Amino acid sequence: MLEKKNKPTIQEIIQNIEQLLEERKSQELDALLHDMPPEDVAEILGEFSLEDKLRIFNFLNAESAAVVLDDTDTQSKLQILQKIDSGKLTQILEEMPVDEAADIIEDVPEKQREDILELMEDDDAEDVEEILSYPEDSAARVMDPEFISVSADNDVEDAINHIRGKDLGRDIFHVYVIDDDEKLKGMVPIAKLLTAPRGTVINDIMDKDVLSVRAEEDQEKAALIIKKYDLFSLPVVDADRKLVGRITVDDIIDVMDEERGEDISHMTGTIEEEQGKETTLKATQNRLPWLVTCMLGSIITGLVIRMYEITLTETIALVSFIPVITATGGNSGVQASTVVVREIALGYFDMIKVKDEVFRQFKIALGLGVVCGVVLSLLTNIWMKNSLIGLIVGLSLFLVVVWSNFVGVITPLVFKKINIDPAIASGPLITTLNDVIGVFIYLSIASFILGR
Repeated sequence: MLEKKNKPTIQEIIQNIEQLLEERKSQELDALLHDMPPEDVAEILGEFSLEDKLRIFNFLNAESAAVVLDDTDTQSKLQILQKIDSGKLTQILEEMPVDEAADIIEDVPEKQREDILELMEDDDAEDVEEILSYPEDSAARVMDPEFISVSADNDVEDAINHIRGKDLGRDIFHVYVIDDDEKLKGMVPIAKLLTAPRGTVINDIMDKDVLSVRAEEDQEKAALIIKKYDLFSLPVVDADRKLVGRITVDDIIDVMDEERGEDISHMTGTIEEEQGKETTLKATQNRLPWLVTCMLGSIITGLVIRMYEITLTETIALVSFIPVITATGGNSGVQASTVVVREIALGYFDMIKVKDEVFRQFKIALGLGVVCGVVLSLLTNIWMKNSLIGLIVGLSLFLVVVWSNFVGVITPLVFKKINIDPAIASGPLITTLNDVIGVFIYLSIASFILGR
């Protein structure tokens, strides 16, 4: 019995390509890339130098290049777009769904963008320009303007013949039903359409309670709807409920990845766009406000410490516990805010039940505060052999943990209420705020108990 050869690992493929590039074996490299799924090529492209990336990309046909350009990492994509000529890029874009082509065109320089739109077919160029006219994070920016629509008065045979006459680049899950003004009235799943008896009128089998999303609404809302109701696609309508496109589940996966990247960026005090395409100056400008905020917060913390200089001078042991108080309070606040931000992002948080959630988090904070406070108090007694200092640091840590959890819960809820991304509240902002208040609580309690 013949043994099957194991599929080479990604690292082995990379090494093989590097060797073929070095030895300039074009035919062997062409054959290897031809046999590889373009998704795999997109995955490994970032491992090569700029020169080698371009050489690999030039071996790909337009269909494979379209997949690679859409799926590869941002830095590789931008490097290729800076070097590729408009004519070849236009051929590649014609192999892409319109929404993906719009994303690519948005990343090219303004002058080149105009050249590409002129080279594209008129209908595709108009669709791209329409998509780019919507706000950046709107549902319309990820919609596919190609869809199948029929009238409620049509029968199933008319609908099927209509589908046969369409040249669509993506899978169709539903046939949408519209009226004379092209307003969305319902939809029919393809399976239901194909199995309906001859002569059946669309109006008799369509689902009238169809979910949809407005073109201007945030794409994150579309993602939550598709996730919640397990949909394969979601129709997009304008302000008059006119059907303008559809969002498919593969688009939503990209949206969720993007939103997760945004949240992580906000929580670390950077921005989601910083993926290797900014200049050093631009990246510095993006990060600087957060660092300045933290710096100013630290200065305020220093002023608070200065206010209690006499207390600290007379009981120098108190200084040793400032890092413990600030670090534990900051971490506690970030934990609470991360939980709330995650629930909001996944659509699990109900703003109607804010009081219940705040109370639940308060009970958790009490438990955390008691345990941390008691442990620190016992350790302090063992270390310092001073029960008074142990009481001060234990009580302070308890209050700081409770306060920090409160801030961690309330701040993202307030941001959500005023339509600011709650993830912004989970990073430097909460940590800095809790540092200032934590030190103030600690030294205030110390002064009160010591009578300073």
